[in-house]
Amino acid sequence: MTTSSVPIETELLPEKRKKDSARLKWDTKPKRAPNPKDIEFQTAEIVIPNPNRDQQRLSTFFPDLSKVEIDRTKMNRLIWGDNLLAMQALLASGYEEKLQLIYIDPPFWTDENYYLTVNIGGEGVTKSPSVIERLAYKDYWEGGVDSYLDMMYPRLHLMKRLLSKKGVLFIHTDWHVGHYVKVMLDEIFGLDNFCNEIVRVKSNPKNYTRNAFGNIHDVIYFYSKTEDYDWNRIFQSRDEKQIEEDFPLVESETGRKYKTAPLHAPGLRRGLTGQSWRGLSPLAGHHWRYTPDNLEKLASENRIVWSSTGNPREKIYADESGGYAFQDVWTDFKDVSQQVYPTGKNEGILDTIIRAASGPTSVIADFFCGSGTTLAVAEKLKRKWIGCDFSKTAIQIARNRLVIEDSRPFLLENIGNYQRHMIYLSGGRIFEMQHIVLKLYGAIPRKDFPELGVKKADDGVMELVYVGYPDRAVTAKRTEELAHLAENLDGTGYRRLVILGWDYEYNYEELLAPIMAPILRKTKIDLLKRIIPPEVYEYLKTHSSSDDIESLAGKVVFHEKPFLKLSKPKIERSKGQGTVNVGIERYIVYDLPIENEKQKDEVQQIVMKNFAALLDYWAVDWEYDGTTFKSSWQAFRGFGREILQVPLSATHTLPTGKKYTIAVRAVDIFGNDATGTCTADLR
Repeated sequence: MTTSSVPIETELLPEKRKKDSARLKWDTKPKRAPNPKDIEFQTAEIVIPNPNRDQQRLSTFFPDLSKVEIDRTKMNRLIWGDNLLAMQALLASGYEEKLQLIYIDPPFWTDENYYLTVNIGGEGVTKSPSVIERLAYKDYWEGGVDSYLDMMYPRLHLMKRLLSKKGVLFIHTDWHVGHYVKVMLDEIFGLDNFCNEIVRVKSNPKNYTRNAFGNIHDVIYFYSKTEDYDWNRIFQSRDEKQIEEDFPLVESETGRKYKTAPLHAPGLRRGLTGQSWRGLSPLAGHHWRYTPDNLEKLASENRIVWSSTGNPREKIYADESGGYAFQDVWTDFKDVSQQVYPTGKNEGILDTIIRAASGPTSVIADFFCGSGTTLAVAEKLKRKWIGCDFSKTAIQIARNRLVIEDSRPFLLENIGNYQRHMIYLSGGRIFEMQHIVLKLYGAIPRKDFPELGVKKADDGVMELVYVGYPDRAVTAKRTEELAHLAENLDGTGYRRLVILGWDYEYNYEELLAPIMAPILRKTKIDLLKRIIPPEVYEYLKTHSSSDDIESLAGKVVFHEKPFLKLSKPKIERSKGQGTVNVGIERYIVYDLPIENEKQKDEVQQIVMKNFAALLDYWAVDWEYDGTTFKSSWQAFRGFGREILQVPLSATHTLPTGKKYTIAVRAVDIFGNDATGTCTADLR
């Protein structure tokens, strides 16, 4: 924990002198909640797991698939990026008070490293967390509890704004930080809107070796946004004997078994349930279980009986109860063994929560979605959903899981890379960003070209360094222009041109080769293509300008971009249709994110013989419009014991009479992705 002159504590604000004013106090507590940010979502892919089934559904989203204009409010959405920014962007795009249910399972401050073991050619290899994942967890914990609270506090404020007036929040936590989170939720949502602390038994009894009782539970806090929230009573089944015991009364007119229950509940409420009804006030220290309008409805349906003392009681019928009402201790939802993702949750938890707290038209959200359990269960229950996670590995697993389970079409989105986020958040300008990247690479920015810099490399060669723009891909055409510029710039020209790109256009290598070949033969320029790495994120957060970046020059590694080569399509024509086969001819990852050198060498030997071992999934858009990738064919490795090598070709039937652009998107097991296109002429 960071050293603090004032420790974390609960305080009673003396100047207010009113009850329920207890608050958490810590030195770095944000002074205000964040506002919406006008950040655009970028669609990486429209995922269509079952195009034949969903053709009619898709026409309601996209009347003309060749000219896709996405109405995101109608689509399920899987978002890669910082959930703080995602929620700010959702608020800015019209989602305020649109969500019925938010469930989150944030990190518990357990000091776990969340490394992932992946299978490559039959070998189990430990994949290093991406730098973004490392930095995010580092941000959460580097200041101890203070930094965890710094992370959660603004996010909970945004969640409250996203919830509808009848919406609810469930937050899954444990003994590490649960007590802090509870007090913070009381402050943000209000003590009156605290509904439950649910105890979930997560495992069987343990034989602890330390001097403490075995920890076999975690907790879920349940809060509503307002006192009047939507709720569906759900039940666990009873047998006949239990029905006889639990419903001892019989209605003479209908013969229906029933019991009665008080219409009062302990605790004071200041809202509608604390008001009088038919001249009756709630019992002292109690409130009504329903609002006056709902009490009147029960009375009109003959569902209220009066006790001998004059207190109203509700009739509860056996044939409507469905079983035992769920209580706040859950013993049936223990953690699943052999999990694919280290923090995956039992689906029964989400099934119970979603059925209880939402309806068929509700929108469900999970902003720490991990392996996608919330989304998968919402999909099975036919709810609309939004999922978000900063981990590319989590997004890959969730995406593949939804495809395997034959989900409805959904959007795979991002909110730009983190470097672009930091521009927006800091109010910075693009040229300042380019100067920062140039200095991190070790180059001196030029005054005449803000996107260019000069560096003397370790081998003595003078390099002309170009930094791409965060909101656009580097194109082959732009590279050609830079090569011509490098040929004569400053009189002597430059022997080496270095491209630093946030992203590269489809088929960059294929488009570049023919136009660069004569230039390279003539000028002997050495061309290097690099990816601007996520490490830049850390320095953007901690350094306010390019002037204090110089000390960090050379410490950030700019890796070479992955290489994807598609095979030439094979076409067979028959009866007005063409069967088209496309495939991946080659895929290369130049920098493997494996820390163990022995494992890295072993993997390099495997992939030299079989590059398909690197591919996690690849997808095809058979009619690419040049703007939005519509994934209507997917191949993936699977999970756990079901891992299979992906096939390297795909076949599809298309009508003749047209020339098609076919796009391929491949993602490897390390989270890198590469894209390419080819054409199938069926005219």
